[in-house]
Amino acid sequence: MAYEQRDNSGSLFKNTYKQRDNQPDYTGNAVVDGSDYRVSAWVKDGSKGKFFSLSFTPKDAMGESATAPTAPSSPSKTTTKAPVKREVIEDEIDDEIPF
Repeated sequence: MAYEQRDNSGSLFKNTYKQRDNQPDYTGNAVVDGSDYRVSAWVKDGSKGKFFSLSFTPKDAMGESATAPTAPSSPSKTTTKAPVKREVIEDEIDDEIPF
C-alpha cells in the first residue's frame, strides 16, 4: 500500500543534491486544504538561534511552467495560485533522523 499524505500535513527531507547556497536545505511535499504543494526549507541563523524559512509552491503551477507555452485561455478560466511563504522559528534544530 502506498503512503497517502493526510490533509494539512507534509514531510521534509534533507536536500542531498544541494550545489548552491540559494538552493533549499530541505525539500518535500504537503497537502493543504486538499491542494498539493512542493515545500522548500532553508535553515537560517536568527537573533534567537536557528530557524526554518519555508516556501510553498502549488504543484499545478510547477507543472505549467515545465511545459511548452500554449495558447492563452479565457481569463474566467485562468486561476493561478501565488507561492505562500511562511517562516517557522525553532529554538533548536536536530538534523539527526531517528530511524
